[in-house]
Amino acid sequence: MLFTSCGGDAPTIRGNESTDVQTIQVQFDTYNQKISYSIGLDHGRGCYNAYTSANVTDAFNIREIQTGMIDYLIGNDLRISFFDKDSLLDLYLLDDGSYDESVVSKNDASYCVGLDEAFNLVSSLVGRKIDQEIDVEFLTIGVDEGLSNLDKPTMPYMDARREINKYYADINKKNGTQFLAENRLIQGVIETESGLQFEIVREGLGMKPNITDSVTIHYTGRFIDGRVFESTVPSNLPFKGSLMSVIPGWQEGVMLMKEGGQSRFFIPPHLAYGEAGKGVVEANSTLVFDIELIKVKRFQ
Repeated sequence: MLFTSCGGDAPTIRGNESTDVQTIQVQFDTYNQKISYSIGLDHGRGCYNAYTSANVTDAFNIREIQTGMIDYLIGNDLRISFFDKDSLLDLYLLDDGSYDESVVSKNDASYCVGLDEAFNLVSSLVGRKIDQEIDVEFLTIGVDEGLSNLDKPTMPYMDARREINKYYADINKKNGTQFLAENRLIQGVIETESGLQFEIVREGLGMKPNITDSVTIHYTGRFIDGRVFESTVPSNLPFKGSLMSVIPGWQEGVMLMKEGGQSRFFIPPHLAYGEAGKGVVEANSTLVFDIELIKVKRFQ
């Protein structure tokens, strides 16, 4: 998974200073530098908040997490092999939520967490098809500043988040349009007048629901890069509710199904959460849902 630098002299990447030391303001010459920094800052800040929260107090060394992330991102020789990180973390983190330093030290476990977080960050960029546009130097500066918990980073945290939201909204729209254009050519995929696409996995034999009916449904929701964002399957607790309470893509699609049927829906943003998004679903996201219609209850 490669990043392409935008060229020019690489900015200086700071070391692991204490949190009361402020960074030298970084100058952005291109938009790619600015958005790369913003993504790094946001991810670094999120990691800092997660690994210094009350429920993991004293379990990790934030500076070692920082070192692991930066080593991975800039291609340093890794102190711990990337392929050993999972087994070391399994030894360190116990099933009851505690941790054990008798075999793996806190510093080593924290470094492994840093490798894991850096890998997750890179994977998300690859999934969005923007990895080749990212300037790794500025991405790393952002991660460094976020994990340093600076009071005054180069860009205020909320400004970085707003910049990312706008950027991802544009990316999601572009990637979603391309995905649906290619998907409609796949044999078995049907597209309705509204733009909803679906394929029948198993034809049901029961009744079809109306918009006023209530339904019992098992579902798994994914982004177009394959990431699952919600599912009723692991808990075995299906959704039960009126079709009038769900997104338009569900309303239209489920009314095409019969009890006992299974379908996969490809839902464009205007039939999902649109330009606003909701929760983990970002603005302009095209969504994929695997749906099993278990039962229909007529409105009375």
